[in-house]
Amino acid sequence: MSAGQPMAPQSTIGQTVVPYASFQEAFQQDPGQLHDAVQAATAKVAAGDAAAQQQMIAAWHDAMGQLTKSAKQVAAMGSQGAAILHTPQNDLASRVQTLLAKQATAAGQVGTLQPAEIVQTPTGESFAPSVLFVKFDNDDLAGWLQMAPELIFKPPKAAWIDPPPVPQTIADDAQIAVFGDWGTGLYGAPAIAQTISSLDRCDVVLHVGDTYYSGEESEVHDRLVGGWPKRPGGTLNRSLNGNHEMYSGGAGYFQALGDFFQQPASCFAMQNSNWILVCLDTAYVDFDLDAKQVAWLKSIVAAAGTRKLVLFSHHQPFSQLDDQGPKLQVALADLLKQQRIHAWFWGHEHRLVLYDPHPLWGFKGRCIGHGGFPSFRDDLPDAHGNLYQWLILPPQPQAPGARLLDGPNFWIPQAPESFSPHGYVFLQFDGATLWETYRTPNNIGLLKQQV
Repeated sequence: MSAGQPMAPQSTIGQTVVPYASFQEAFQQDPGQLHDAVQAATAKVAAGDAAAQQQMIAAWHDAMGQLTKSAKQVAAMGSQGAAILHTPQNDLASRVQTLLAKQATAAGQVGTLQPAEIVQTPTGESFAPSVLFVKFDNDDLAGWLQMAPELIFKPPKAAWIDPPPVPQTIADDAQIAVFGDWGTGLYGAPAIAQTISSLDRCDVVLHVGDTYYSGEESEVHDRLVGGWPKRPGGTLNRSLNGNHEMYSGGAGYFQALGDFFQQPASCFAMQNSNWILVCLDTAYVDFDLDAKQVAWLKSIVAAAGTRKLVLFSHHQPFSQLDDQGPKLQVALADLLKQQRIHAWFWGHEHRLVLYDPHPLWGFKGRCIGHGGFPSFRDDLPDAHGNLYQWLILPPQPQAPGARLLDGPNFWIPQAPESFSPHGYVFLQFDGATLWETYRTPNNIGLLKQQV
């Protein structure tokens, strides 16, 4: 398929959103009924532990507050925001959205918010899938909550899998497609998958984490595995753990590692003659690395010799525009002080940011969390133009200077000017040289440079 050629429509499975307005309307119908349902559900899960029940109820109220806060942000867009997949960074709130999407879909209570269509972009035509929404009332919400109380209030945590002690070998001229926060089944995500499927060569397809809403088994099946790029045999398919996968306890993600990805663990390493690529799990322990994983990483690096080290993770070590990663900085202090890391690619923030080399640690940071989640454009000077542009972010005390990709998101046709661009990065190894090319969902190169 040549660049600019319209893409074939994708399946509508996994393209369902839970509008905040629907949740608020259901709640306001009978707040007392929902209160009683929460009491009953938490009592069942707590099994007589009054303190545990009170903690669950407090977590419920906090989650509802987070949903309300996010609802106000989306409501500011007016009717354009109604059809958007959105979720706060709150585990219980995300699980509630998962429950509503799953149960309403199973009951056939789904409508169409945005029909599938071919969208026009400055780089050619592309396909935007339909957006479905769930329909429910207070009776549904109260009933569904009591049907699956463990899913909402105490999902079991998946068992950890120890990573292999030896890296997998990849070609010296390996080519790798990397994208993050892609597990929506919507917007630019299907276009990215179709583009990667059509590449002449791609040795590794790597997702750096987050499947929405909470990475529950059906969401992993529909939004991660179901929409995954279809490549010929021999391509390594790999996906890192994200906080949204762990919001449901991680069972769906860890099951997919064996069933679909044939991936040895949620952290692993790959190497060739010149490079060692280490993929970390920063979500099993949220936004952190435990001592066991740090020891494994150091053993991999110690055996790597003079190979250049590139890290991949879901969470960021630092940021100009979001939370910092102090626990990651502490966990990797030795490698950082030694300037052992050449580059680090991460997601979590739903934007594309290319950092200058860190003044103390030397490595080049790359935030590539722009794979599929609809993120409001950053309100920065010179932002909100009608075309793609790189905005310069001056150095800050917590992070080096950087370039941020700004522009419309043409794969959200109801409000392209309100959301930041989607895309992915294509890495090409050439001996001791690594090239990175940042591409649109329909595979137009925006920037190519040496890492």
